[in-house]
Amino acid sequence: MGETKAKYPIGFYVSSLTYTFERFAFYGSKPMLIVFLITAVAQGGLGIDTKEAAIIAANFTAWTYIAPVIGGFICDHWLGARYAVTIGCVLMAIGYLFGWKATGVGSINMMIAVVSIGTGLFKGNLAAIIGRLFDDEELLDSAFSIQYSFVNVGALLGSLITGVLYISTFKYGDVMGFRQVFLVCAIVVLLGGIFFTLGYGTLQGQGKKPFKYITDKNGNVIGESHQNETEAEAKADAKAPLTKNEKKRVIAIVFISFVSIVFWLFYYQQDIVLSIYMVEKVNMSLGGVTFTPQHLSTSWNGLLCIFLSVGAAKLWYKLSQRPQGDLSMFQKVALAFLFLGISYVVLMFMEMSRGIGADNTHKVTVLWLFVFGALLTIGEICFSPLGNSFVSKFAPKKYFSLLMGVWTFATFAASKLNGYTQGFVEQLGIFTVFVSFAIVSFIAAILMFVLTKPLNKLVEDED
Repeated sequence: MGETKAKYPIGFYVSSLTYTFERFAFYGSKPMLIVFLITAVAQGGLGIDTKEAAIIAANFTAWTYIAPVIGGFICDHWLGARYAVTIGCVLMAIGYLFGWKATGVGSINMMIAVVSIGTGLFKGNLAAIIGRLFDDEELLDSAFSIQYSFVNVGALLGSLITGVLYISTFKYGDVMGFRQVFLVCAIVVLLGGIFFTLGYGTLQGQGKKPFKYITDKNGNVIGESHQNETEAEAKADAKAPLTKNEKKRVIAIVFISFVSIVFWLFYYQQDIVLSIYMVEKVNMSLGGVTFTPQHLSTSWNGLLCIFLSVGAAKLWYKLSQRPQGDLSMFQKVALAFLFLGISYVVLMFMEMSRGIGADNTHKVTVLWLFVFGALLTIGEICFSPLGNSFVSKFAPKKYFSLLMGVWTFATFAASKLNGYTQGFVEQLGIFTVFVSFAIVSFIAAILMFVLTKPLNKLVEDED
């Protein structure tokens, strides 16, 4: 029998491309925000103290990742996810307009709040729609890896293009074009919402009803086992207690979500701690080209993710065809921590080559950071997109979107902690932090490998 080629529904590509629009806006504004906050007013910024600015910038990431917990609860019980995604795009656009007109911290905080609310309705619920488009669970890992490449197309284009816009295209004299970039981001995310709304017909009926209901391709409630289940019966199913298997799977999802707090805390060091290190201690010119922290933390990462996500999708699909099946989520998390630890070993050697604790006149080549970024991205590919697949496979249906939001809670916690990490760096020294993060990463990798079998039992069916 010949092997059939895996096919993905049109709604999958519509949803994935909608992510591209949204991520363009987010990563077009996020790396720029810290620069906008600390740049002098005369140069187009807000002239805010760097310590306060770091906390505000960290909040932008943090709140956009905790909001999906609330958005998921709303769509689990009351609102169809497709409508939430559309409303979310409109709200995000309004939020970026506050950035466009910002004259102080209050406007930026308002931008963060409104964009976060919009993201809460958008992010987890769009991922949940994608999960419901597939009947074959073996395709989920590869599908979410492909979706992740769409995400990173948006991140790459957003960071590259807006970087040029604010330092060149929109620059007027000494005044940087920060505010105009926020306007561009508002327009792009609104276009994404319009595109998704026009594509409702490709979603196979998914997202019309709250996720506690099972729907057919026309969006009609069909329940779990009865073709003609009444609304009252569907509500009774939604109120039924979780089975023993479902409780174990909820535990597994919550466990892997909290483990990921460590991963994302270490991952997000490139946004603040390493960005400061780049400015002070790294020769950012290479081959006649001068790079910025934004290029290393976002553009380079996005470029790698586009190609590595596709490669990972093929690898996971090929492994799933083996008699023993694909690697488990827990094994992939262990690999993620392994590459994370190696990436910090690279940073240790980078600081040693510069001279541990040497003054800022001693600089290292930016090549170290390209290698670090490549290893970090491999770890990310092993971890981040597969969380969506894991939740899609094992979450009880009536808590589907809520648990998808729990997965993102880890990023909120890591981002909030990240805003205060620079204080530890100044107390302990950057090399000590690099060593500590490497050791913890390797310990986490070993523990995940050792605990793979008992963790797998949490998601296995019991007869």
